[in-house]
Amino acid sequence: MTWQVPPEEIASDSHQTGDEHRMWLHATFERLERPLIAYAMRLLGGDVEVARDCVQESFLRLCREGRSHVEGHVDAWLFKTCRNRAMDHHRQEARMIIDSDSSALAMAQASTAEPGGYLSQREEQAQLHDQIARLPTREQEVLSLRLGQGLSYKQIAEITDLSVSHVGVILHEAVTKLRTAMTGTGHRLQSSFSPKP
Repeated sequence: MTWQVPPEEIASDSHQTGDEHRMWLHATFERLERPLIAYAMRLLGGDVEVARDCVQESFLRLCREGRSHVEGHVDAWLFKTCRNRAMDHHRQEARMIIDSDSSALAMAQASTAEPGGYLSQREEQAQLHDQIARLPTREQEVLSLRLGQGLSYKQIAEITDLSVSHVGVILHEAVTKLRTAMTGTGHRLQSSFSPKP
């Protein structure tokens, strides 16, 4: 997506020039555009066009915010704004599906020691995907933000309007459920699958 914002859309902070602010906005856009689109697509069941619209609306809101209002937490602010746009769309369309992140699938332990290890790995990933899809929506979302986007507990708390400790509890419960489910299928999750703050 190319990014051009009309000058009248950009809020100005008195302590910086318009060029500095535009450069900051552009750098933020370059850094977060793809992760935000991927996140919005998961929230919207893979609808890339609506996801792009949500991201564009989020960046336009950022342009209207003064930099001083979001400095230090712009990532969480944008993810939360994007999430809110997706939720608005969901309410309008009544069709929101939160899918697991492919990064969570990659966390499964590959059984490459046996012949046909690749097939076994694909089967394991499919089973993990099924187990993630069975998690409650909130657990899927928090797991996706942590493992898929690499956000901190604090950032996830800001995005989801939960406390930091509640984010930790939700992640712990999700990983425990996944470990139990995968052990029951004869597979084990790597110990690196544990969420860390």
